[in-house]
Amino acid sequence: MNAMQQHMIDAYRAAQRGEAAPPLPGTGDVRALRAVRDLRRFQAVVTAPADRLPARLRRAVRSLLSTVLNPRTAVSALVGHRPHPGEEVRENAPHIGGSPAQCG
Repeated sequence: MNAMQQHMIDAYRAAQRGEAAPPLPGTGDVRALRAVRDLRRFQAVVTAPADRLPARLRRAVRSLLSTVLNPRTAVSALVGHRPHPGEEVRENAPHIGGSPAQCG
């Protein structure tokens, strides 16, 4: 039985008893997600930087694992360049902007 069917049964039962109908399924979902987001933002502000270190380490490990598992981006990540999704990585591509002396 899905959530909508259960809601219809609950609404019928509430009408038979003279009670208020229950809220529709998913009514508080957005409010709950916003509350979780706000709590995380608040905790990020009040948490000491030393306590935030494990989160930075998790992000670093996740980034490292993603580059190791995806060899197409491994070389780009080592030199600090990440190509746009769908962009070809070409060797010996000409520099479009010219040298700094030519631009100034």
